[in-house]
Amino acid sequence: MSSKPDEDDDDWFTKDIDDFDVPDIKKPSEGDAEAETGTSLLESLKIKPKQFFDDIDGNYFDPFLTTSSGASSQTKFHLPDERDRYVQKIPFSKLLNLSENDGHELFLDIYSQKDSWIRTITQENAGDELMLVTMKILQKIGSLPLFEINEELFSILAKHDQFWDNLVVFFKRSTNQMESRKKKVKAKSAVQGVGTMDMLGAVGRTLTLVRKFGAYRKKIAGFVEQLTDVLNKANVKADELKQSGSAGTSCRNFTIYPTLSDLKGPGIDLKPNIVGGKFPSVEHYLEVHLNLLREDFMIPLREGIRHFQAHCERSSEDEPFYGDNIRVHRCVQLLLPGSVNRRSAKEELVIVDLDPHDRGSIGRSVRYQKLALQNSKRLMHGSMVCLTSSPQFEDLIVAIISHRDNEQLYNGYVCVEIIKMENINDIFKRDLFMIESEIFFEPYHHVFNVLKNLRADTFPLKSYIVDTQPQQQSPDYVSRDRRALFTHRGQQFNAKVPSEWPESGAPIGLNPSQYNAFKLALTRKFALIQGPPGTGKTYIGQEIISALVANTDHQILLICLTNHALDQFLCGVLNYTTSLVRMGSQSKHSTLDSYNVKQLNEDVLIDKRLRTCYYNTKQEYLKLMEEFEALQKNGTTEQIFKCLNLLQQTSRRIHELNQLSNYEFVKNIRVIGMTTTFAARNHTLLQLLRTPIVLIEEAAEVLESHLVATLTPATEHCILIGDHFQLRPTTSVYALSRQYQLDISLFERMIRNNVNAACLSVQHRMRPELADLIRPGIYAQLTDHETVGERPKVRGMRRNLFFFTHNVPEDSGPSRDEEKSKRNSYECKFLLGLCEYLVAQGYGPEDIVILTAYNGQMLHLVQERKGHEKLHGIRITVVDNYQGEEAKIVLLSLVRSNDTGSIGFLAFRNRICVALSRARDGLYIVGNMDLLAKTNPMWQTIRKRLEAHSAIGSVLELMCEEHMCLVQIEQPEDFEKVSYGGCQDMCRVVKECGHQCDSFCHGALYPHRVCMCNQDEDVRFY
Repeated sequence: MSSKPDEDDDDWFTKDIDDFDVPDIKKPSEGDAEAETGTSLLESLKIKPKQFFDDIDGNYFDPFLTTSSGASSQTKFHLPDERDRYVQKIPFSKLLNLSENDGHELFLDIYSQKDSWIRTITQENAGDELMLVTMKILQKIGSLPLFEINEELFSILAKHDQFWDNLVVFFKRSTNQMESRKKKVKAKSAVQGVGTMDMLGAVGRTLTLVRKFGAYRKKIAGFVEQLTDVLNKANVKADELKQSGSAGTSCRNFTIYPTLSDLKGPGIDLKPNIVGGKFPSVEHYLEVHLNLLREDFMIPLREGIRHFQAHCERSSEDEPFYGDNIRVHRCVQLLLPGSVNRRSAKEELVIVDLDPHDRGSIGRSVRYQKLALQNSKRLMHGSMVCLTSSPQFEDLIVAIISHRDNEQLYNGYVCVEIIKMENINDIFKRDLFMIESEIFFEPYHHVFNVLKNLRADTFPLKSYIVDTQPQQQSPDYVSRDRRALFTHRGQQFNAKVPSEWPESGAPIGLNPSQYNAFKLALTRKFALIQGPPGTGKTYIGQEIISALVANTDHQILLICLTNHALDQFLCGVLNYTTSLVRMGSQSKHSTLDSYNVKQLNEDVLIDKRLRTCYYNTKQEYLKLMEEFEALQKNGTTEQIFKCLNLLQQTSRRIHELNQLSNYEFVKNIRVIGMTTTFAARNHTLLQLLRTPIVLIEEAAEVLESHLVATLTPATEHCILIGDHFQLRPTTSVYALSRQYQLDISLFERMIRNNVNAACLSVQHRMRPELADLIRPGIYAQLTDHETVGERPKVRGMRRNLFFFTHNVPEDSGPSRDEEKSKRNSYECKFLLGLCEYLVAQGYGPEDIVILTAYNGQMLHLVQERKGHEKLHGIRITVVDNYQGEEAKIVLLSLVRSNDTGSIGFLAFRNRICVALSRARDGLYIVGNMDLLAKTNPMWQTIRKRLEAHSAIGSVLELMCEEHMCLVQIEQPEDFEKVSYGGCQDMCRVVKECGHQCDSFCHGALYPHRVCMCNQDEDVRFY
């Protein structure tokens, strides 16, 4: 997980999914035909409530919500008394029929008539039959991944004394009936499918949710005692029930949000990731990964705050602080929207004024206008900030950037959602320090919450992920099929019996290693496919999906690390099926435009019941907004925060209804594609879909916690494609990778534990001399496809591979940001000169990429490129951002050149592998080989391979395509001798007009057809 999301490929910085607006419409009548059949979502959803940072961690604003006096005074769950008599009960027969529906349908039936259902099940003297049906409904709805809505429903029941009374009476009667074996016929029909443990599950879930409300804990304790006595008579263990009524102590009860003790203390004791062998239990597994994930975010924040405190102790608080990991905003103030005289801020609930003391007469911050944060990746939606009244951190406010409006940020305002507070009550219109973490918070938050809700009995693929058992087991859906015969490209295979497959994959166009991977993926429940560079990982993945689409009826979830990889993969899948949807909004491939979820949303009709749920929830939200606006004028701080809490809860329920809408849109589509980012952010959707087949590409580059968060208990078949010899997952804290193996992916861990794996071995990308750089040192078995030997030579170059070695020292950038990342001006000038020469040979931006190992060098190259007009459009990026991609010609700057023997990233085999394996036709490297080979044995091996090909030296030789003469380049300035792409001779080529070209020798960028000629005068092209 990188500390800063990638500019091109990371979805964390965009809204991958539209926030569906809540309709301001009249409630449909019973006879409304259009309402029965549904209406277009875009037509019905017009008004958009504020979308809050969704969470399932529980109560916010603890100082105000734990008092019994306030627990019910502001709660809006109860129906107003004057409306009670108008709410109709649901007839028992109808409720019984509804209880037979699946969880999703049952939820829509119940939630769309929530008031009626609550009144029905909380009536006095509810019969046993009704309570049995209630238990069945609670069990089904409670199993849905709609945490906020479930909390609302169960909380309503928790606040009704009559419900608890009915429940105890019901269990007493049920126990007596079980003892006497006297059961009524009607009760039998009602309880069908509901066992004692199902009832306990429903009750336990109720208690778990209710214990979050401090005012009701005494009621729970009394109820548990009564119910335990009842259950003991029936010989039913009630340990789990007791635990539901009390707070647990495991890591599951931790929150991802920092506390004062987190920020001021030493941190927690961590356990390392177990790379070899199994985990003792699911609990141990979760403890390891939850704590490592949390500390990967917390350590940089904690250390940054300590540096800031040390800075304040030795200097004035007003003196600028330049530290790692955090940025400090001084003298900010929290405001309510009514305090800001700007229309665009009226929709927000809490605003941070970043510059309250220097706004001038027009109310704008000159300082923040100069900073231009709106053009940066700071204070992004989903980022976390900590506010405190002093550098000593005696109090704390944790907030999330809930909305980023570029115009507001330009004027020094940003909107936040307050998550929690410690030791502070008076927070508005007072000066505070705001600490902005440079580690992006949102991915940590989502993944942490998914993991903490996993249980041993529902942990996906536990026997592999936790127990690391290399079982030879078929996917569950294959085991259920009597024959399980698959057909692919005219050949038939038995998915249950791999030994009966044909010996060769040639009839279906696969080489032996591809065929082995194809067979493994289709016959094993958990399969790993390693694909070295250029071996066709995406191709074999597309073949697998083709076979699954043709031979099964099951939905397939495709997950890729980047948007580029996802687009590329899905375009190939379109050759096999058009039942496909691309989730997210960052697709850049026009072929997928009509398959984007946005396009799908415009064509799908919304269910009448879901529309009613939206309408009712929107009405609750609008009423709360009216109350909030009124409280800003004359309310107390306590009243304001209670209203804010209810607004946030309502907004999160709307978010879950959005997820339900997405489920309706895509539930019948065969292939659903998304990035790992989208999957983590929308885990509710994944749980609703319950997709049995999951294929994840570039799995070796995904943190294990992130990958596990994409799986669900319904996962029956998991295929991971990747290469652990290339880039590993990125962590924010290097020590967690070095000491605790946090950067070991699930893919690599399973490979190390001999779980089912196949390796592709024939590369189709690099010409042979390029591939020799990574074999046998990295890939001992890698061979070349016959076509790579036919790659065209690079025009204008004597060799297709060359390492230009030098000893010019590296330098550091002028700004503090660039000091963290190395750069080398000499290499920058050299590569830009070489690139300009190659462009003169007729190569375009689609053919060339400039790679470097450091961000500082990338920024320097981009800046210096401005002086080279011909290089506009040439891609310049860091190696880590280019995994999975390729180019005809790669120019590589290694940067490091010093007397200290430090080579940093270049010592890592994974990065070396990626850097040297991106080129198809030509690879030109600039670096200090003496330093590299002296420091690292792998570079010694690479040097020997280069020497074997006569491809290393301090003189780069260019070759004129016309005169076949050589031009030697020893310094960056030497490229000025070949500025037109030729040699230093005159061209003398006979043109179509019959005259000789009397220009200097020039490359293909300047063809003779652009030279104007007449008998009297030659007009030269330059």
